[in-house]
Amino acid sequence: MKKKMVAMLLVLSLMGTLAGCSASGGNAGDKAEQKNTDTAATSGGDDKADSGMEFVYVTQDSANPYFIQVYDGFQSKCAELGIKTQILDSKYDVATQVSYVEDAVQRDVDGIMISPLDENALKTVVDQAKEKGIVVSAEAQPVSNAQIDGSLDEYNIGYAIGNAAAEWIKAEQGGKGRALILAQDDVEAVIRRGDGINDGILENAPEAEVVARQNASNTDLGMKVTESVLLAKPEVNVICACDDFTAIGAYEAVSAMQKIPDNFYIGGCDATDEGKEKMKVENSVYRSSCNLFPYEAGEDLAEAMYKYLTEKQEDAVVQRRYEPVWQRDVVEN
Repeated sequence: MKKKMVAMLLVLSLMGTLAGCSASGGNAGDKAEQKNTDTAATSGGDDKADSGMEFVYVTQDSANPYFIQVYDGFQSKCAELGIKTQILDSKYDVATQVSYVEDAVQRDVDGIMISPLDENALKTVVDQAKEKGIVVSAEAQPVSNAQIDGSLDEYNIGYAIGNAAAEWIKAEQGGKGRALILAQDDVEAVIRRGDGINDGILENAPEAEVVARQNASNTDLGMKVTESVLLAKPEVNVICACDDFTAIGAYEAVSAMQKIPDNFYIGGCDATDEGKEKMKVENSVYRSSCNLFPYEAGEDLAEAMYKYLTEKQEDAVVQRRYEPVWQRDVVEN
């Protein structure tokens, strides 16, 4: 028995040595093969128990429920595939995001998923990652030189948000709504969503007017900007935000008003649990959102990155879907 055990150990040791010597590490496929071969030699061939890989998610802001759901889906799929994960929070700061990606490249991780704040600022470091055989995916907004594209159609999503508001304006406000857009024009990639909201309102409710468009990227700013605009422009009866995270702040500001018109409208995006809870409040003016399926996106991008490395696939596009979510449906269900 002892002789057999010694022989088995010698074979495994030789397999590990040959795997280490034969792997070139020069491209993504070779890098994955090296790590999977080493794992197979030490874990009985079950590479899904431990792939030996590490993926990093560099997000825009981990306080935003949307990005939390993206990471939850990403982490869940990675756990299924035996991949170690880490989330890094850029806190809406471009320099911080670039620094995190640079650090991940220096650590020679296997994959980096980015929800980019500024595509142009990331292009050089993404090229550096690719030169080292690291697969890079872009989530929500694009990075043109990433191998995996999971970006959203920002303009069309914004248009859907604006069109939902226009439907309400025509049905409940005689077509003459006065709108505030809570945009994110300080985030390069999201400017087009605000443009889409604007066009979605005005093209579908031509007698409506957008009386203000201001930046707000979180709940506190959503509340402060809404309070300020309502004081200056009390005729506002429609508020559209780029996400629920901000729309909730607008909702809190409006709810503090002494008299809220019955036909007041607030719409957001992401269909977060927090947003849907606000819809359920009695006499709530939180009317709609838009589901971008962030958990599903996180799962799909993690799997695409894994297949890129293990199956030597070509660059890929992960299709994103979205659909409006109305208050009446949330309340009924």
